[in-house]
Amino acid sequence: MSQERIKALRQAVSRSPEDSTLQMMLAEELTAAGEREEACDLFDRLLHAGAIPKERLLEIGRIAVATGHLDLARRCLDAGKQAGLVEGVADLATLVQEALSAHGVPQLVPRADGPIEASRALPVDNQGKVTFDEIGGLADVKKSIHRMIVLPFTRPDLYEKYGKKAGGGVLTFGPPGCGKTMLARATAHECGVPFVNIRIEDIVDPYFGVSEQNLHKAFEAAREQAPCVLFLDELDALAYARSKQRGSAGRNLVDQLLQEMDSMGADNSRILILGATNAPWDVDDAMNRPGRFDRVVFVPPPDEEARRAILECLLDGRPTANIDIAEIARQTPLFSGADLSALVDQALEVVIDEALDTGGAPPLEDRHLVAQINKMSASTLSWLRRAKNYVEFANRDERYNEVQEYLRGREAKRARL
Repeated sequence: MSQERIKALRQAVSRSPEDSTLQMMLAEELTAAGEREEACDLFDRLLHAGAIPKERLLEIGRIAVATGHLDLARRCLDAGKQAGLVEGVADLATLVQEALSAHGVPQLVPRADGPIEASRALPVDNQGKVTFDEIGGLADVKKSIHRMIVLPFTRPDLYEKYGKKAGGGVLTFGPPGCGKTMLARATAHECGVPFVNIRIEDIVDPYFGVSEQNLHKAFEAAREQAPCVLFLDELDALAYARSKQRGSAGRNLVDQLLQEMDSMGADNSRILILGATNAPWDVDDAMNRPGRFDRVVFVPPPDEEARRAILECLLDGRPTANIDIAEIARQTPLFSGADLSALVDQALEVVIDEALDTGGAPPLEDRHLVAQINKMSASTLSWLRRAKNYVEFANRDERYNEVQEYLRGREAKRARL
């Protein structure tokens, strides 16, 4: 099956040689099939084009070391440092230096040595409470979350009657900036429980074994706060697929997360574990097994009605005049909530410039927003293009059926226009 996928991907790349997503998929398949030389050549071209996601840099560097492509490995390491990566940098630096030394090259990469300090337990995140009503659109997503998550917490008597328990794991995925984190906060508020937010920077550490300790302490903190919502953002970074890893550091962190979710030697029955990721295809398959993230919810870009609601929130309290919010919503297909926020901010900058030039206080108008729309493109487009490729080539377990239906709906809508 792997060779058939490689053949199909090679044909797709030959038809679309500028499509970096297809090239990345082909390189990953080649790596998994043991054809690392060709994979590294593709990775090299992608790195030169700046088309490798930062979360993949260190893993590709390790693949390059194992294949003997030391220039590629060093450039991946440098790019990872410039991107501000922490976990794995020291391990890759050591691997590169050992490989260089074996080839008679003097030490060029500093080793990372130092004391290991245990991190403190994570506090409850009290950063503003959000309700479902304050999140524009996403009616179907909120309905699913209410049924799967909120009800078991608010009506335990009903669920106990039928032998079902609260707790477990739910994974939300979709393009960045579309409200996954806000949904997690709102879920905690709707359940009436604390929200414990685990951020990557709270967990990952360059020293061996510390990341696993930090993750364990985070779960222990959540167990002390139970009942609570434990939110794992950027799950693909914490649980990057072990089949795509060659080093041990990342694999150990995945193993630790699996142990914590399986509550080995502990009790997770009153913890609702929520995860979010922009790259579900990079999350280790073991995370989707029953008892872990066995419920998956696709969070799509906001539809027109949702964009209108988001714009109304963003413009509330601002000096405005002659703005047709419905028309602005219509002109911003596939804009994420973050895109709409950026649109308003950029339009306001123009208004402020006008105020400085005229000495007056002009309001924000349609023309300001439309002018910025013409300069912007939806940030979700690149994610949707990548998702389309995964739906086509990697949906054997039907994991991306929701995405497939969404994309088909988009295509049908375009055909009607």
